[in-house]
Amino acid sequence: MPGSHGRPLAGAFAPDLILHTGQGITSVAELMHTARPVPLDLADRPDLRETVRNWHHRVDILTAKTDLRPADALLIRPDGHVVWAAGLDESAGSATPPLREALSVWFGTPNI
Repeated sequence: MPGSHGRPLAGAFAPDLILHTGQGITSVAELMHTARPVPLDLADRPDLRETVRNWHHRVDILTAKTDLRPADALLIRPDGHVVWAAGLDESAGSATPPLREALSVWFGTPNI
């Protein structure tokens, strides 16, 4: 998958996790109802949210907790496919460049 560079879960459907957010409980499937891409931060990673910030006009950024965390973060297309994932406890230096590339490949030029 373009922009994935062998990322865990990339190319697969996002697992339908139960998510605990500041607004209550939801699921990955419910997030897809908006038909917008979702960068999903599962590990409270400000470094990854900062990278995504320049695409805020094209994506719905969400921070959540889940009991079964498959990755630190997922970038999910509107069709439910994962196009990028940060490994558990992956460093910012390793996770951020491929995230930026995946955002550019799939969702265009950032709004800087």
